[in-house]
Amino acid sequence: MSAVVLLAACTTANLLLDSRFLASADYFPVTGRQGWLLNQRLGFGTFVSGKVDRDWDTTDTLAIGGFERVRQAGAYRFSFSDGEDNVAQLDCKNGDDTDHVNLRGVLGGDARWIVDADSFLECSILEWGETLSWKLLMSSKGELLRGYLYSENKALPVYEVLSSVELEGAAWAIGEIAGYLIYRDGVQVAAIQVVNEGGVWVGNTLPLIERRRLASLAAALLLYRPSES
Repeated sequence: MSAVVLLAACTTANLLLDSRFLASADYFPVTGRQGWLLNQRLGFGTFVSGKVDRDWDTTDTLAIGGFERVRQAGAYRFSFSDGEDNVAQLDCKNGDDTDHVNLRGVLGGDARWIVDADSFLECSILEWGETLSWKLLMSSKGELLRGYLYSENKALPVYEVLSSVELEGAAWAIGEIAGYLIYRDGVQVAAIQVVNEGGVWVGNTLPLIERRRLASLAAALLLYRPSES
């Protein structure tokens, strides 16, 4: 019975967010992340993606003596609109690099250990209309991704993207990413929940072009999934 109660609680818990940010943000539930993902299309608010085109994950191994570096990587790409006008075209690559010590040849059996692991997510976001190109670069040691969304135009803002494992309530800290917190100049401007069906919060006083940009970023993060083992 306790396991059933815990499961039910886990399905309703939300990303832990600052109350001041929540008071000035619009919330949008997400569709398109659950169920059969063939011809997947993501949606929240008025925003909708085109069909998400995913590549099969590939695995490459570089072995030197008893050491191995394994890269498992995939990619996904999609168009994104606000329901009427094109917003952006996104092209993302993601994967995991793991370093192994392999002593099977000496010790036999399962003598192979992971000694280091690093995940990455890289996206190119081309904004329509303004024809601006943005780069999302994220990496991690272990479970947590962090990085930046930026443009080569130095006059434009840089957004810091931090993953979070914190859910509402002191007991809700989990061992996997629950969502992402987005900051500009130290001020939170958006949040993306990736547990359950997903959710998006965007500051409601931001200019339209910035809200559209943050919606594109949210779509990239909602569609990200770790490489399959």
